[in-house]
Amino acid sequence: MIKNIVLAIDGSTHARNAQAVAIDLASKYEARLTLVHVLTHDHPSKEFTRMAEVELLSDSQQPRVNDKVDTYSMVARFVGGANETKEARVIALLGEQIIDKASASARKAGVTNVAAEILTGDYANSILEVAKKTDAEIIVMGRRGLSNLKGFVTGSVSHKVSQRAECSVLTVK
Repeated sequence: MIKNIVLAIDGSTHARNAQAVAIDLASKYEARLTLVHVLTHDHPSKEFTRMAEVELLSDSQQPRVNDKVDTYSMVARFVGGANETKEARVIALLGEQIIDKASASARKAGVTNVAAEILTGDYANSILEVAKKTDAEIIVMGRRGLSNLKGFVTGSVSHKVSQRAECSVLTVK
């Protein structure tokens, strides 16, 4: 029986499809669903930055990232550049939006035990660490993420997770 599910989400189409599958499994098995979002290492696109500036950011608004990320300035180390604090805020807030929407969808579908982690670091290693920590029986994730590398059939993160996971991994297209 499935008691613990880890869902890795990044906002991509495949991740949204994986989200639907994971929520369905969690609902049917009354399993704990742990949402994992690893903050991007890349600069956010101009479209994401503009959306965040208009819809999400205000001078007083700070990201609600969990204890593993003390402040958005920690994220800035991953993106660098002259606007690193602004970009870090955008990245952190976009991560929160992804988690908040997934959590709301899960609760609406009747999943009562939902946890969330927003992390920094290596994508695959972070997902694997959460799976181990939560004793997950299954990791559900999109086959491909937001990377611009279109030449690979399977994304490098999903491939690494499926190769190294101690539990089952379901990759969703």
